[in-house]
Amino acid sequence: MDWRVIQSIAHATWPDTYGRLLPIRQLEYMLDLISSEQSLKHQMERNQQFFIGYLANDSSVGFASVEEHYKSAGDLMIHKLYLLSEFHGKGIGKAFIDYISGLATQTEHDTLILKVFFKNQEAIRFYERLGFRSIGEEMTELGNGYSVLDYIMIKKDVA
Repeated sequence: MDWRVIQSIAHATWPDTYGRLLPIRQLEYMLDLISSEQSLKHQMERNQQFFIGYLANDSSVGFASVEEHYKSAGDLMIHKLYLLSEFHGKGIGKAFIDYISGLATQTEHDTLILKVFFKNQEAIRFYERLGFRSIGEEMTELGNGYSVLDYIMIKKDVA
């Protein structure tokens, strides 16, 4: 898996996604924490599977990552789903979720689970339209004095 493509997409999408939701220093800290070369390689070694979406001309449009058996045997965790802004609203995000749902079926997972930043209303509405529902929230300490509050969302019976 080409971590450089993933890193490039993350650096292009995070300012658009979180620029008005987080202080710039926190955004930069989190981006480095999550999408540095070392961090991405570590995530891959810890069984996160990454998928990159490409156009017919080999241009990348976004990426997703998942982890099997996240909290229980039936959970498939979607850790990341980011699309370049010019591809929002074109059905590509839904195609990623459809692909991940197919993967869940193949691997006998019955629940998709994800966390979404509580201020990211666009993403929350997107996931709700696709059948996800919020089941709670979780505060994560990131270090350097930063933390984030995420909604935990699930979609059951995907297999």
